[in-house]
Amino acid sequence: MSRTVLERLERLPRRGLTVLALQGISTLVPGRWSNVTSAEALIAEVIGSSDPELIRQVRQRADQLSVARHEGYGRALSLYDAVNRSQHASGGLRILANATAGLPLLKRLATITPPSDTLQAVDLSLKVAAEMLAFTQVNGLPGDSFGDFVAALADYGSEARVRMTALICFDALLPLGDQALQRLDDLLGAASRRDLQRLPAYGRMAGLMPGRGDAAHLSFLRQGVAQWSGWAGGFIAELGLTGQKAVHALEVSLGPWQGRMEQLAAFLDAFTDTYAHTGVQAVARRLVERAAAEI
Repeated sequence: MSRTVLERLERLPRRGLTVLALQGISTLVPGRWSNVTSAEALIAEVIGSSDPELIRQVRQRADQLSVARHEGYGRALSLYDAVNRSQHASGGLRILANATAGLPLLKRLATITPPSDTLQAVDLSLKVAAEMLAFTQVNGLPGDSFGDFVAALADYGSEARVRMTALICFDALLPLGDQALQRLDDLLGAASRRDLQRLPAYGRMAGLMPGRGDAAHLSFLRQGVAQWSGWAGGFIAELGLTGQKAVHALEVSLGPWQGRMEQLAAFLDAFTDTYAHTGVQAVARRLVERAAAEI
């Protein structure tokens, strides 16, 4: 990784579609979301002090941890980057399939695109896997620590909580409907190795997944989603999340939406970076918390 985690934080956009989408969906989460893009402000918030010398010491230690090869902070960011590129590819394919279905010269391209629900389910499973693998990398745990991951979800706050809200809304409820969680296992059970290989994130994540080969990795993804779905179902019930509620929240920041929910999901996948954006923020917060504890 050419930049430290805190340098990545400082390069995040302060405005744009990604920020607007996160601002909209954050209205569904108690406490909202703050678009933290200043390392100094994050450190001051974590340590509860604006002492410049203490902030400098914490940042220095954070940068040391960030670039240490035996630490997992850089690998965690690479996972978020991978699924971010994959969601752009997935959203682009779905938009292309919709836009070209009636054009003779491009109809064949549309026909070889996997069914959008299958592609969406696999893309979602890769994001869930990236979340768990990032969690294990940052905390020095084995990659198949399902129990530790699910337990940690209950304590997610700030950027991580908003990322999970966006994941549930943008990647489940909007494209797959309000019964999305009940459909995921069947959709993933029908997914093929070819479906998996179509998404760029898989190639970048495969080396960190337990097991060897596509079949083992599909099984790992399916198991991870099954574990995550239990928590996500409770989260949906707690906040009363629905696809229509997500649309209304997004309309507050993005403006009126005239299309179908699955089209909005494809648009968000193709043109926003919500997962990577909040991923950088969450990893930066965890890094600063550790650095502060070690000063």
